[in-house]
Amino acid sequence: MNLTTLKYLVSIAELGSLTAAAGAHYVTQPAISIRLRKLQDELGVALVEPKGRGVRLTRAGEVVLDYARRFGRLEEELLREIADLEGLERGRIAIGTIDAASAYVLPRVFSRFRERYPGIDISLEVMATNPLLMELRAGRLDLVVGTLPIEGGGDLEVFPIYTERLLLVAHPRHPLSRRRNLTSAALGGHAFISFHEGAITRRIIEKVLSAQGVSPRVTMTTDSPEAIRNLVAAGLGMAILPEKVVRDDIRRRSLVEIRIPGLAFERTLGLIIPARRYRSSTVRAFLSVLAGGLAIELPERLLLARERPGTAASRPKAQRVFGGRRIE
Repeated sequence: MNLTTLKYLVSIAELGSLTAAAGAHYVTQPAISIRLRKLQDELGVALVEPKGRGVRLTRAGEVVLDYARRFGRLEEELLREIADLEGLERGRIAIGTIDAASAYVLPRVFSRFRERYPGIDISLEVMATNPLLMELRAGRLDLVVGTLPIEGGGDLEVFPIYTERLLLVAHPRHPLSRRRNLTSAALGGHAFISFHEGAITRRIIEKVLSAQGVSPRVTMTTDSPEAIRNLVAAGLGMAILPEKVVRDDIRRRSLVEIRIPGLAFERTLGLIIPARRYRSSTVRAFLSVLAGGLAIELPERLLLARERPGTAASRPKAQRVFGGRRIE
């Protein structure tokens, strides 16, 4: 049994065939088959069985897969600890973020981090929060900046870092854009463009609307705020989007904000990290720059010692930011 064979097994499980797994590792299919056969002989059980044109794991294979993934995570931790011995001259950090955060929350942090640690590469994954959490739990990401609240987070640590308003917007020629003294009931029947069902931001929006007795008629869905904004600007429906995504369009009058007394939307973005995983000095360095760049407080155990509050490279006092307003 060796780590390479276990990595092959993980790829077989994820890709569904020996040929695909071989391609992913740049080896031949017979090489994968030989390794797999030796592992099965060593354990005395079959690990895969035919399924259509591919294969699937047996019950024993699923057990071995769980350990294979654990060994893979341990190998990553080992490599990170060894890299820590070389200081912060080089390295890599894998970050997951939602679209909006990558556009207007994190760029300043990335810029500061690159200035301070030019030898460390950032691998950035941009998608919806729930898929990012799957990647984080699988060990393929070091941290995530996503929409709160998250469910089933006992294995994760969560820190709110940014709160923003969401605005109801429409095309300037939308029927509601010319009406005054609107109530929430006026939204009934109008087409909405929203995030995919199950998206956290959509749940936040629909909870507020439900409290007002409104059930939105969602006619188009996508997880890209920019795509939603463009669809609204094309006159295909209304939407509720982060203020920073639409403020320039409102200023240019390609979109209009529809204001309804008593109807307000807000969401909070949070830093999400594994609770019990080794944190390399690279990760702690990034968290330190994040805390300073966004003026938020994080536990000192998460930060790089030389970057902690009170040291020469740190801010004199951490603050928390909500909706662009700093609160002492």
